[in-house]
Amino acid sequence: MSHWLPNRIMQTAALICVGACLLVFWLVLNQPWLGMTLAPQAEPGAVRIVAVDPDGPARMVPVPSRLVAIGSDNGSRIELVTGDLVEEPDTLQTYAMAAQFMQRQTLLASMLRDKRVTLHVESERGPLEVIVTPTRRPITDLPSSFWVQFITGMGSLLLGAWVLALRPQDLPTRLFAVAGAMIMISAYGAAVYSSRELAIDGGLVRVLSALNHIGALGFGAAMIALFLLYPRPLVNPRLLLALPAITIAWLAIDILRLPEEQATGAQLPILTYMLVLVGAIGVQWFATRRDPRGRAALRWLGLSVIVGAGAFVVLIIAPILVNAAPVMQQGHAFGFFLLIYAGLALGVSRYRLFDLDEWAFRVMFYTGGVALLLAVDALLLYVMHLQHDVSFSIALLALAFIYLPARDSLRARLQPRSRVESHELFREVVDVTFAASAQERSGRWHGLLRRLFDPLVMTPLEPAVDDVEIGQEGLEVRLPAIADTPSLQLRYPWRGEKLFGSSDRDLARELVRLMRYVEVSRDAFERGGVEERRRIARDLHDDVGARLLSGLYKTEVTETHRVLRDALADIRTIVSGLSADQLPLGQVIAALRHEGGERLAAAGIDLHWPLAAVDDSAKLLDYRIYRSIASAHREIVSNVIRHAQATRVNVTVAQEDRMLSIRITDDGVGLDPANANGNAQGNGLRGIIRRLDDLGGSFAALPVARGSAFEIRIPLIADAVATDDANEPHIQGVSSHPARAYSEPADAAQRMYDRS
Repeated sequence: MSHWLPNRIMQTAALICVGACLLVFWLVLNQPWLGMTLAPQAEPGAVRIVAVDPDGPARMVPVPSRLVAIGSDNGSRIELVTGDLVEEPDTLQTYAMAAQFMQRQTLLASMLRDKRVTLHVESERGPLEVIVTPTRRPITDLPSSFWVQFITGMGSLLLGAWVLALRPQDLPTRLFAVAGAMIMISAYGAAVYSSRELAIDGGLVRVLSALNHIGALGFGAAMIALFLLYPRPLVNPRLLLALPAITIAWLAIDILRLPEEQATGAQLPILTYMLVLVGAIGVQWFATRRDPRGRAALRWLGLSVIVGAGAFVVLIIAPILVNAAPVMQQGHAFGFFLLIYAGLALGVSRYRLFDLDEWAFRVMFYTGGVALLLAVDALLLYVMHLQHDVSFSIALLALAFIYLPARDSLRARLQPRSRVESHELFREVVDVTFAASAQERSGRWHGLLRRLFDPLVMTPLEPAVDDVEIGQEGLEVRLPAIADTPSLQLRYPWRGEKLFGSSDRDLARELVRLMRYVEVSRDAFERGGVEERRRIARDLHDDVGARLLSGLYKTEVTETHRVLRDALADIRTIVSGLSADQLPLGQVIAALRHEGGERLAAAGIDLHWPLAAVDDSAKLLDYRIYRSIASAHREIVSNVIRHAQATRVNVTVAQEDRMLSIRITDDGVGLDPANANGNAQGNGLRGIIRRLDDLGGSFAALPVARGSAFEIRIPLIADAVATDDANEPHIQGVSSHPARAYSEPADAAQRMYDRS
């Protein structure tokens, strides 16, 4: 167990990587350097000089020109041919041709190690002989293909070691690490001889070429073994021992050059391994049909291998098998393996596995689009012989009008989606939140989740969570308590065909946030309704009920009529509050002036209420405000009629900022507070003070020389009403707070009453 410690694995991989890098740089930079960029020419036996380094040994060579031959001081001379610049000896048709190539490489490399080398050049000015002294190759002269292979090899080894460090005891991760090492062997072997300037020792080329073949077949064997075991084991692991035996046998055939054609010994095994690998991926696809985690990993792994390795085989291996030139440089094509390995590392390590599925579809669709574009363009260009601009334009149109709609249709078929459209989601949430009972809300919430994610399992979760979480690598999602439902755990979405992804988590998180917002609004609405009902009940009890109760004990008809009129006035105000939440301030003042004038005139008292600017105010008042204004005004007028013995009443109304001030004075004998207190049911000044204090207003008895004077001050804006929590929502100006206990306001009212 101690041999597989993660830090020891990474340290070992780092040491191997450093050693391999130093060896590669020593081999590459120790080559003789002329400072020329050479390229093959169309006619046989021609090598073009396309550029020279201004600081290199051959800086005196004219450009452009042809390098015909190189010679030494002893008079020997070697004529150059196009085949001397072959990047990869595997592309030569037979092993005999490869052997001849390596012999020429040995002769050329030996000559380049001399102190003086004669370059036989043909330029526009005629034949030239330029004597140069080769030097060590600088690192800045290394071509881009070398760096692609160098980074690919190093990255593959380190990625393999990283995955192995995560799960050192798993056989698939060990195979993955072996595959990474094989890529490094293959890439670094090819990097040395494919990036040469002109020639290196032929024996070294043969060794490096053998390492390249060992790495390529070793990678294929390791990947076949990996897909036979992962995500689902398809065979007994002991049977995998046949793969190394087959690989060693095939390598022996290649290295010993037993067949005549190189394609048989070098390229055919790689193509065969690729086909077997695709077959293993297909079998795994069938085996993981009921395993969403395995299917998600397989999508990414299979896509990485098919796109990356498939591109290498199609662009490099397949053309060689049909005696054609590779489509691109092999050094650059090695970059596909780094892409493969990065994708494989994500899949095998299962890092954010729930996102790999979605990315796999994206990569597949984009890759398919590029492949279609190139295929249509090539078909129109080479088969129908159209001009390149025309063929490419038609290919783009085909991509836009055929592939993209088909891609969206295919995505809709392959990727499950919720049965709730986005524009219906808010309505569904409102339906859940405003269900009649907690049981019905919980049932609707379960139904909405089933419609959105179609999970196989939905169970309560203990312990509860506060936010949406994805677990089990995308197999489940955990939801917080909402809609009168405890925390839930949803498993196996879309009937087990897919994993929960980041987009699903974001959707669930937004859904929970929306539910909470609507629940707060519902609770505010319900609290507002409860508060409104309590206020109406209190008004009916304190005002109408008390007046009717007192009317039962009146013996005089006029007194009974007065009580009934007051009760009817209170009922009209309450009904007005039920039928319309708000009334204009001018309308409230006009109604009070009319009502007060009739009541005072019936009692033989004159009313002086001059018009003021506030009489025309269209300011809308909430029910609590205009109800309190009307109740306070009526109570004061009633007390004046019953106790003041006045002949005249003066009323002035003014508005100061957001406060309404009503001052009522009379010329009577004055109001005895003890008589104004009223009965125990809440009438009198005590009730007025409590109402006004509850709204943030005030009531004051003013000192006057004769009679009595009272001032009512009340805020006109609902937001100015005192509340326990300013952050609580309001529904159309109606307080959303539950009915508050009135002990503190009552005490304050008692103190104000005592002072008055």
